[in-house]
Amino acid sequence: MKNMYLLHKEIESFNDTLIKELPQDVETLYLVNNQISSFKGCENLPRNLKKIILTDNQISSFKHSEGLPIGLEILELGDNQIRSFEFSKKLPVGLKELYLGFNQISSFEHSEGLPVGLKMLELTDNQISSFEHSEGLPRNLKELYLYDNKISSFEHSEGLPRNLEELSLFNNQISSFKGCEKLPRVLEILGLYGNQISSFEHSENLPDDLKELHLGFNQISSFKGCEKLPRNLKELYLYDNPIGSFEHSEGLPRNLKKLIINKTQIKYPQNVLRHTQFKFETSLETIKFLQWYYHDFIYLLNEIKCNPRLERMKFKLEEEEKQIKKDPESFYKSII
Repeated sequence: MKNMYLLHKEIESFNDTLIKELPQDVETLYLVNNQISSFKGCENLPRNLKKIILTDNQISSFKHSEGLPIGLEILELGDNQIRSFEFSKKLPVGLKELYLGFNQISSFEHSEGLPVGLKMLELTDNQISSFEHSEGLPRNLKELYLYDNKISSFEHSEGLPRNLEELSLFNNQISSFKGCEKLPRVLEILGLYGNQISSFEHSENLPDDLKELHLGFNQISSFKGCEKLPRNLKELYLYDNPIGSFEHSEGLPRNLKKLIINKTQIKYPQNVLRHTQFKFETSLETIKFLQWYYHDFIYLLNEIKCNPRLERMKFKLEEEEKQIKKDPESFYKSII
């Protein structure tokens, strides 16, 4: 794939000589940090383009985007001045990924004009406060990223595409799982890092096939109610919550493979044995925090030699410790 870089060139429009003289075999074009304010003249772009990066320009609308190359698959428009999805029906029909972070979009209104084959839509740091009008989003959308917006609840989320597999709502204002039964039922990854959730109440209504749940930087203080979580959940991220013990953690899903939690959160690590016996009955991956904080728990592991399962776990940790010393880079790549 041939790339062309036109960064910081003070290009003001697609009629610029630098663009008109581009080779026609260019497939990826970087136009980052220029002064382009409109798609007017974009028919001058090479027709073989598959990806255009227009981050940090001054584009305010999708008007005239019908002139973009028909085969375009990825369009990055982060840090522009786009306020709505109006005129998005002019975008290339084959577009697969659309990046609109750091714009001024406040609603999903007019999103019915987006290309029907769009698979990924990124809307980080806009001004969206609700899922209202999300029924207009492309039905085939698989990934929707809404970091740093103003969404406060799951209300109107029944309008989200039914085939959506990943929904990231990091750093919004959601305080409860209430209404989560409206989420797409095939959802596999739900990102709720940096919200205001304080308990697992109503989490029984999360999609049954949910595999990853990101709850870092919330206000959860206990594992109480965790038995309501989807039974097929594989990964649960709870770092930087005010959780002080493993009490009630026996209710965590039996199929859980990874639990990430801060070592400093747990005041009495010996509670691991009393309240999380199931972890040792499933997979070592479930207690991933023990792998990361081996030295903090080694005294505990030395006291459990009578338990064959725990003894095997201790042996594996010791082997991994040797591997870390021998080849740390390969080891960390293997577990991340």
